[in-house]
Amino acid sequence: MTAENTMVETFESPKFANRVKSMLKLDFYRLFHTPAFYIMLAIAAIIPAMVLALTLAEASPPQHHSPHTANVPQMVMPEFDNAWQMIESTGGSAVADNPLDFAGFMNINMLFIFAGLLMSIFIAHDYSSGFVKNIFTVHSKKVDYVISKSAIGIFSGAGMILTYVFGAVIAGLLTGKAFDVSVSGLIFCLISKALLMGVFCSLFLGVAVFFRNRLWLTIVFTFLLGMMLYPAASFATLNSNALTVIIALAIGTVGMVGFGAVSSRFLEKRDLA
Repeated sequence: MTAENTMVETFESPKFANRVKSMLKLDFYRLFHTPAFYIMLAIAAIIPAMVLALTLAEASPPQHHSPHTANVPQMVMPEFDNAWQMIESTGGSAVADNPLDFAGFMNINMLFIFAGLLMSIFIAHDYSSGFVKNIFTVHSKKVDYVISKSAIGIFSGAGMILTYVFGAVIAGLLTGKAFDVSVSGLIFCLISKALLMGVFCSLFLGVAVFFRNRLWLTIVFTFLLGMMLYPAASFATLNSNALTVIIALAIGTVGMVGFGAVSSRFLEKRDLA
């Protein structure tokens, strides 16, 4: 039987839907009983408050600096006049102008990396505890594992986006920021970012199954790849429309299929130990 026939049989099998459903049920149960999930949600809600607090500190009267430090790059915080700018991933200055400018980093796009870190912890625990062997004793198809873990990553990332929005609203109210926004643009922006979780989480899944129980290596490469791809999520702005959502859906789908196939290949070719 050829590899192509095997793949067709995998997806056409009447048991395929039942296998994936069972795997999803198991993973969601474990996710809701994993403290790291709730910690990530809390961090996502705290980030907007932290950013706006640092913005207010930056706006305080400047201190006198030594002439010797005049040409040394200083940490620059984004100037947020509107609370929704943190959702849009834009601030008052450009990262390219100053490598220490945090305007392009301390925003909602950090959540893509956090979703990857959560997946790293989740999968590393599967390997370090030996639970992954039990999983494949029941779910012999590696593609079930890949689909389920990708769904967990996307769900977690979308949850972080929601808690981030909640935190941004609360922080904006407390700091007196404006909330003027196009409602449709805001909704399309959030949907687009959630859909982009597909490509990011599938990529980080591939990294996690490659390094298996070596959590520290998974975390390092998740950060490196996340920072390299960081600008990709910034195309979804408050001016987003239906076309933006379609593009995000296409990118997320292609990414899930492509990186998912790579992850399945890793699982097929490497030992589970």
